[in-house]
Amino acid sequence: MAGYGYFPGCSLKGTGVAYEESLLALFRVLGYTLAELEDWNCCGATSYMSIDEHAAFTLSARNLKLAHEARHREVVAPCSACYLALRKTQDYVQR
Repeated sequence: MAGYGYFPGCSLKGTGVAYEESLLALFRVLGYTLAELEDWNCCGATSYMSIDEHAAFTLSARNLKLAHEARHREVVAPCSACYLALRKTQDYVQR
């Protein structure tokens, strides 16, 4: 059984609870495990370009650090805004 880090983001813990429930059920049926990042924070997508890009990068970078410390090689981020924020941060950090 393969396992992945899991970053649910604010949406899936708030208004998108049904989306999270179906996602977790699907992964169980497929035989994959998701390990939610401990102590994750907002990804910064809401303030990403409109308010403070540096602060948004900092928020996402912390989540990537948590994934790295937990030794997750892959992280599932089902929310498209969270995925984009995490991906942009990863690209920014790797430059």
